Amino acid sequence: MQISNLLVIFLLCFISCSSDKQEQQEEKFDKTKWATKEDKIYPYRDRMLKDLVYNQKLKGLKRDEVLNLLGQPTRIDSNYLFYIVSQSFIGDLVPLHTKSLVIKLINDTVEWRKIKE
Repeated sequence: MQISNLLVIFLLCFISCSSDKQEQQEEKFDKTKWATKEDKIYPYRDRMLKDLVYNQKLKGLKRDEVLNLLGQPTRIDSNYLFYIVSQSFIGDLVPLHTKSLVIKLINDTVEWRKIKE
């Protein structure tokens, strides 16, 4: 009897602690929404990422065209442009998880793009 009670309590704790994050609806890429930043987060980027990566032509674009489309990157490292898509934090200061769009340029032209988590 006690084992079944413990099992029920464990399951209830597990369910209540699991992420209640709903599946986000995907959206078509929108330049204005991509640039929207609220506090420390970009609320629309994760929803538009799939459309941006798979349906928008990025490969072959020139650096200026990428900057015109996506705005200034969060970080530039040599020939790589990094755009933060989503972040979760411990408290308000320490990033726990970051998802980024990484774009590699060769001769100022997009060679590839990928999602880094």
